[in-house]
Amino acid sequence: MKIRAHKRILLFLKDLQGFLMDNQGDLKLPELLKHYTDSELREMIHFIYQDSWSKNALGFMERKALEELILTDYQVLLWTIHKFEAQMTASPEYSQDEIDSFFKRTQNEMHYLASKPVTEWDSYDYSNYRSLMVKTGTTKKVYAIFTSDVLKADVYAVTTKPSYFFDTRAEAETELSNIIASDEFKFTADDLVIHSLWLLT
Repeated sequence: MKIRAHKRILLFLKDLQGFLMDNQGDLKLPELLKHYTDSELREMIHFIYQDSWSKNALGFMERKALEELILTDYQVLLWTIHKFEAQMTASPEYSQDEIDSFFKRTQNEMHYLASKPVTEWDSYDYSNYRSLMVKTGTTKKVYAIFTSDVLKADVYAVTTKPSYFFDTRAEAETELSNIIASDEFKFTADDLVIHSLWLLT
């Protein structure tokens, strides 16, 4: 799915959030919750009640008890928006566990990278791994606007991720021009830069 399509859906979800905040939703919770796994319910409850329920405590709860903790479709929507936003900014990880999981999940454990420790990878290996992720629909190339002090090599290391990603460089350049022309942000052309990066799909 294109980034712009994600943004459209997110806009509808946030509009629905405003509606459900003030009105009782019409969705039937038992029917809605059938579409979530136990693991997702635990994650949802932990998100909703972070100060009350630990992941460890939720791990011992049976499904019926989990469902009873989710009271409204509004809570389900809040978690859905949270997950959707996180998905839009999720970048590939290069930890050994993540790489092992990728090759197992894609049934490609005979690939040379599956048996080569990630600590020994060079730029050619990383390029091959990204190509495999693209071919399997796991990742896609997007563009983002960073402050000019962020180097290409550091796009995954920045602590504050960009607020928006773009499907094409042209879309990013248009947004960059709008930011520079705006009186609100006070940026010049030297203050910002566009970098490409890979996001998980």
